[in-house]
Amino acid sequence: MHAEQPTNAFQLVRELRLAVDIKLDYKKDIYMFDSSNVMLVAAEEIENGIRKLMESENECGEERKKRVKEMSEKCKVVVVEGGSSYNSIGLLIEDFLKTT
Repeated sequence: MHAEQPTNAFQLVRELRLAVDIKLDYKKDIYMFDSSNVMLVAAEEIENGIRKLMESENECGEERKKRVKEMSEKCKVVVVEGGSSYNSIGLLIEDFLKTT
């Protein structure tokens, strides 16, 4: 169910630079049967990630906020009527209706 989560996290942090990394080195699955090998994210790591995200005084924080705002605007455009995602869903529904 969450198999793509590390890939999405990597893309948001490293490629798109829209997020900050808290922990990108997942080695263990939290749902493993042997609970002694479970690797959890420590509270300090979460706190550090939130602090990095909230930092707006530095250039990185301002750039990240700017990129997030730009991506937000792009996302809004594609989901309204006439947008690419809106049209793609419409075409998918049409295909489903044709095959039934």
